[in-house]
Amino acid sequence: MNTTSFSATTTVDQVIQADAALGRVFAAHGIDTCCGGGATLAEAAERGGIGLEALLQALGSGRVVQASPPAQGRTAASLSTSKPAAAHTDAGAASETSSFARFFISSLVFALSFGATLGALALANITLPAWNFLGSMPFGAAKTAHAYAQVFGFATLFIMGVAYHTMPRYKSTSLADPGLASTSFWLQAGGVLLLAVGMLIGPPLSVITWLVGTASLFCAAVAFGSIVHRTLAATPPLPEGFEPYLRAGCVWLVVAAALSVLSVAAAAGVGIGFLPAVWAAALWGFIGCWIFGMSLRVLPAFMGLPTPRKRMLLFALYQGGVFLWVTNALLETWTQVPLLRGVAGAALALSTAVFVLRLGIFGPRLDSGQAGLRDDERFILTAYVWLIAALVFEPGWTAVTAAAGTTASRVVLDLGRHAFTLGFLTQMIIGVATRIVPVFTGNRLWSPVWSAATYYLLNAAVAVRGLQVVVGLGGIGAVGPYVSLSGPLGLAAFVAFTTNTFMTMRMRRQAAIATVPVPVRHAVAGGE
Repeated sequence: MNTTSFSATTTVDQVIQADAALGRVFAAHGIDTCCGGGATLAEAAERGGIGLEALLQALGSGRVVQASPPAQGRTAASLSTSKPAAAHTDAGAASETSSFARFFISSLVFALSFGATLGALALANITLPAWNFLGSMPFGAAKTAHAYAQVFGFATLFIMGVAYHTMPRYKSTSLADPGLASTSFWLQAGGVLLLAVGMLIGPPLSVITWLVGTASLFCAAVAFGSIVHRTLAATPPLPEGFEPYLRAGCVWLVVAAALSVLSVAAAAGVGIGFLPAVWAAALWGFIGCWIFGMSLRVLPAFMGLPTPRKRMLLFALYQGGVFLWVTNALLETWTQVPLLRGVAGAALALSTAVFVLRLGIFGPRLDSGQAGLRDDERFILTAYVWLIAALVFEPGWTAVTAAAGTTASRVVLDLGRHAFTLGFLTQMIIGVATRIVPVFTGNRLWSPVWSAATYYLLNAAVAVRGLQVVVGLGGIGAVGPYVSLSGPLGLAAFVAFTTNTFMTMRMRRQAAIATVPVPVRHAVAGGE
């Protein structure tokens, strides 16, 4: 039997790492156990509107409660609990860590191999035509391999890993079918690998690997959706209403994967694929829904925002906008439909803008006395700035040009797409990882300096990409070669982020979970 002491300065994470079942106690009092887990029990009790002693009593229900020794003249409450030794072993913590680590590591490997690297080379080929950075590799194959690696490899594997780890904590339940979750990892990672390698090898093998790879992605998407639905359904919905966004995101992932299968089949038969519709469903459908749903759940804890209310009308408006956007992308495989293009762009831009406004991320904070922004807050806030830029340069620009009876500039649309993928999506992933990887592993972030370097390199990459506007709208072609600098800057940001994440996960689990005395910052009785 091991003994663990919980006190005013024990954090929520430390309690969960000691005994995950105690998450039910926190959930019952509305205390975040995942991404707000850095709060001390005194802070959590204050946020939950209950007394610290009551919280400690609830955590120790059925166990022996005793007072802790006074610390530095102040009175602190503590709780001694006796639990099975297995709940406290490093082996158990390591097993929990490894359950998500392979998703994170694989997502970063795809970003650094086929994703950011191929993207940088393809961009250099466009902006510096006198050089051939791709060698004998066809430009279209390199671009497609880059897109699949970034969207279905980097982003999707990261989201799946976070979802499998956090959903049980959000819902105070266990993950539905862990065996299927493991299978979905191999299907997803294997599918992306087949696609990327097949594209680089070229025909006739690329058609076979593309077909098998997309079929594997479709099976992974169905498995992921099934697990998400059953895990969310295990307990009643939470007040902020994030569950519909996660379920809708899973549906859009299945749609994107199905369109991928149809795309390769159609391309092999009639030479026409549906890739624009694939990216529309994957980016604005799957990734948009998941980031918005997770934002509703975690940003109040991350950034001290008011807890949002469930707004099903706004949810329906956004889903309608995505549906029109995907439908338009699919129909434009054969013919231009200006009216649908305009309506789809306007609906998507309007619904997304209203969501961001209602989220309140640029409004006042509940903890307005906090000085400055933490690393993760800086990434997340800037990510939403780039989302607004993406709205302007993709759906917004599409709607404006359709209303004017002209065709949207592909250069400007490309900028909007990369403002979404590099500025919003990638930056959001890095911000969330900066917050949750230390929580998941029980380690501190390895290097705040590398985190700051990642932030500046990433945003410099997106800003340099913005020179496309000067080329596309200003007609100043001489600026074009400088756009290629965006690739190396983005790749350097991925290297810095990967190094920081890998080193954080390698650090020994800090042994201060519950056995090392920590200074008391909040008096419980008779103190401040």
